[in-house]
Amino acid sequence: MGIYRKASFEAVAVAEIPVLYRVARRLTLNDAWAEDLVGQTLLQAAKAWESFDGQFPRSWLIRILQNAYRHDVRRANRRPKEVAIEDHDAQGEDLWQELSGRIIEAHIYEELDKLPEEYRLAVSLCDVEELSYEEAGEAMGIPTGTVKSRLFRGRRLLRQRLATIQLGAE
Repeated sequence: MGIYRKASFEAVAVAEIPVLYRVARRLTLNDAWAEDLVGQTLLQAAKAWESFDGQFPRSWLIRILQNAYRHDVRRANRRPKEVAIEDHDAQGEDLWQELSGRIIEAHIYEELDKLPEEYRLAVSLCDVEELSYEEAGEAMGIPTGTVKSRLFRGRRLLRQRLATIQLGAE
């Protein structure tokens, strides 16, 4: 039995909410959806707390979050698509303001958000949230070796994208 098994669900969950939100935000690229996912995750985790083995609570919660995200994506793909008409002039001005005020860290996170989901999640869990390869693998439901390869490829893609931005700025 893991050391976290004896802890209350509330104590574990409250400590992990910021991490869950950051991971959800990286998956969804949307604040409201990320908040909803965290809520769904906590609800599902509370229901399943009695069956939790007590090992790696962060990984366990992230795994629940990832499953909730996949469920939402599948459900959204079954719905008819809506086409939004946007004000391109206002959008262009916002983009220009964002670009002119951005710092290096913002570049990194922006490019991280553009990575394919499997790489974005691996880099977010290992580099941003500082999970071990084993914990990230547990959270993603994949072997440790796969975590390492996705992390390597994700970092390489991120470096390439950041180098392209740097070259474009010079």
